[in-house]
Amino acid sequence: ELRDIRLERAKMAFSDGVLADGALNLCSALAAAEHGDARRALDLLRIAGELAEREGVAKVAEEYVRQAQEKIEQDRVVTVLSTLPIHSKLVLCSIFIMKGAKVESAVTGDVYEVYNELCGQLGLEPLTQRRVSGLVNELDITGILNARVVNLGRYGRTKKIRLAISNTTVKNVFSNDPWISQVLNYSPKCLTKER
Repeated sequence: ELRDIRLERAKMAFSDGVLADGALNLCSALAAAEHGDARRALDLLRIAGELAEREGVAKVAEEYVRQAQEKIEQDRVVTVLSTLPIHSKLVLCSIFIMKGAKVESAVTGDVYEVYNELCGQLGLEPLTQRRVSGLVNELDITGILNARVVNLGRYGRTKKIRLAISNTTVKNVFSNDPWISQVLNYSPKCLTKER
């Protein structure tokens, strides 16, 4: 059904022979795999067409559909990051800073220590460790972080946390945030302690 809807719209939007069959099929497959939403497929097709047009290419091929998918995903990530509440941004910034400081694996307790310092730098009251752990879970669900519970035997359990998006994306988005940009390059004292 998605392919039929898109085929009709494609006939109206594109001249004959401009849209490769493989590109049309890929748009349908990608949209069906994600949401099964015709609007998603049409967005992919529109953006793929715009990308091909910008490059002066006469035919919209599968590569432009894949580029369109990456662009849509990148735009989604930027929107999610810029609309996060301040404490979620600080948790994410803590992990970003730890990665920049070459901390091999961020664990819940260390993330909380860095987060606490960042709150202090901004004059904000920190949330509890339990609430910060909940924010990590929320960021994991959105696909911004990957958090994996690790059993440490008699020492309990913790989460190993890492960014699921690029450092560059985090830096670009947070550089424009009036609060977070103040602490983006902060060097936490807790990371310089003897480990």
